[in-house]
Amino acid sequence: MSRSRGTPWLASPALLYLVVFSVLPTALIVGYSFCERDFYADVKAAFSLEAWRQATDLITLKTLGRSLLLAASVTAIDLLLAYPCVLALARMDRSLRGMFVVLISFPLVTSLLLRIYGWMNLLPLEWRGTLPSVALVMAVNYLPFMVLPLLRAFERLESGVVAAALDLGATPWQAFWRVTWPLTRSGMWAGCALVFIPATGEYLVPRFIGEGHVNVLGTVIVQEFMERRNWPYAAACAVWLMAIVLAPLLGSLVAASRSASIGAARDREPT
Repeated sequence: MSRSRGTPWLASPALLYLVVFSVLPTALIVGYSFCERDFYADVKAAFSLEAWRQATDLITLKTLGRSLLLAASVTAIDLLLAYPCVLALARMDRSLRGMFVVLISFPLVTSLLLRIYGWMNLLPLEWRGTLPSVALVMAVNYLPFMVLPLLRAFERLESGVVAAALDLGATPWQAFWRVTWPLTRSGMWAGCALVFIPATGEYLVPRFIGEGHVNVLGTVIVQEFMERRNWPYAAACAVWLMAIVLAPLLGSLVAASRSASIGAARDREPT
């Protein structure tokens, strides 16, 4: 009993790390969004909603929509590319599969900025500065984050389940849609989260591949913080991104807690 009571203290270093390096900086950003910018581009400790008025105007909302559209497009492209890739990897021998996984993950070892400079030399001049070229480079960079969790879900899949569906008369498409898809959906959602969340706030690829012509919320935040020194407005835009990321996560947690409570209530019902 004493050992179980002392076990929660083992989480104290991790909780302290999260509070100091995550919660407190987030609270500072939220606080900056309600501050005022003075004539000398400094932040005044005075309550103001001016930054949020700018963050909810039509220009910022269009930029936010462009960021969400770009992130959703990159996620969809990676999902369409990852499923055939993972289906091929799942049929390989384990040693051969491991070699291909290393090859797919190898770009993650190199610097993102170095890869972006490589793409700047590979892309034709007429492609640079366009939204499709930014989406292409982002999709290639984030593809391993979609492939790896999806491959893990396929590895947990029983090998005889799909064969049994085919033996029972299902077509390959029906076997995929009714058997493979539901059983690997957890890996798909994990991959979508790993791609969509960082893609919404991407800065480097739109900045260098877009050559200043592709304006997304990540580039706006950096420009407002570093160049124009409008910290309240930049903080409000950053809070926008945090809200976009946290909203589906909180929704999934609430849905999971509700389903767990419903299941517990059903278990307590007398038979």
